[in-house]
Amino acid sequence: MKPRPPYFLSEENIDHDSEIFDYIQELHDYLWAFVRTQIPGASGKLEEYLDEALEIAKRKIDGVEGGER
Repeated sequence: MKPRPPYFLSEENIDHDSEIFDYIQELHDYLWAFVRTQIPGASGKLEEYLDEALEIAKRKIDGVEGGER
């Protein structure tokens, strides 16, 4: 993931009772669901797994598109 400044959309800067916070949380949950399809049992910080999960998924797609099924 791209490095972000510490203040970028931090929990301290977003009202937890807002629609924006709910939307970000929903996207966060979807990202974890994706990561766990590629790296079962992943837990901790999402940023530690997201790039690896994306690479695994890309390799799988490339294998299918290359005729390997």
